[in-house]
Amino acid sequence: MLERIITGLWGIPLILWTIHMGGQILFIFVMILGGFGLLEFYTLLERYKFSPLKLEGIILGLIYLTFIYFDSKRALIISLPFLILVLFIYELFRRRKSITDLSLTFLGFFYIPFLLGYLLMLRNLPNGEKICYFTFILVWISDTSAFFIGKTFGKHLLAPSISPKKTIEGTIASIIFSGLTSLIFSYLYSWRPLFTVILGIVVSIMGQLGDLVESMLKREIGVKDTSSLLPGHGGVLDRFDSLLFAIPTVYYFLSLLRL
Repeated sequence: MLERIITGLWGIPLILWTIHMGGQILFIFVMILGGFGLLEFYTLLERYKFSPLKLEGIILGLIYLTFIYFDSKRALIISLPFLILVLFIYELFRRRKSITDLSLTFLGFFYIPFLLGYLLMLRNLPNGEKICYFTFILVWISDTSAFFIGKTFGKHLLAPSISPKKTIEGTIASIIFSGLTSLIFSYLYSWRPLFTVILGIVVSIMGQLGDLVESMLKREIGVKDTSSLLPGHGGVLDRFDSLLFAIPTVYYFLSLLRL
């Protein structure tokens, strides 16, 4: 627990500063997360006797994030299908991997850099800095309240076959605390309270689903953490699993409302 607290004491201010700076600083941060996240994912698959295109997948992911940084709309429309085709053609001539390994390489790409790219897009929205603060802090509040309430009062398991420590009580607490935190944000930023609370609840639910997906992966492979990169927290995927689902949710929620 002490290591977890120490990592949080320097990690949280660093992330908030990175969001504040935006631009190249945020891009470098996202590239680091994408690179290490993919490395963890492919390494886990190798432990499970699969053989994804590790180096090629990481390069593909970093190139995609670079496209997103320079032109997010064209990255989604042009570069994404182009990069996918390049990897298919590359493996067509090599013919060293099975279709399963190739599919898992793409899974890592869509799970990590593709979803992480929405952080760069979210930051570029009007009021993007505030929206990013809202998303990150909300996910942290949701995760923390679920952990402590679940540990203290939890009696009914949420998904015992996937995550034996997650409880229904913790899940309900995370939704309640997320709603209350969203209400505070609505007054701080002069946002519509009802809209903000609804978004906060959706973010909490999606964040918990992201956490469960990563837990499913780890349980299938038989590991506790994806790596030991962050003392007390595990790896990049352990720490950012909820955000991988929450960030695109916020982006599309806000984008749809602007239509």
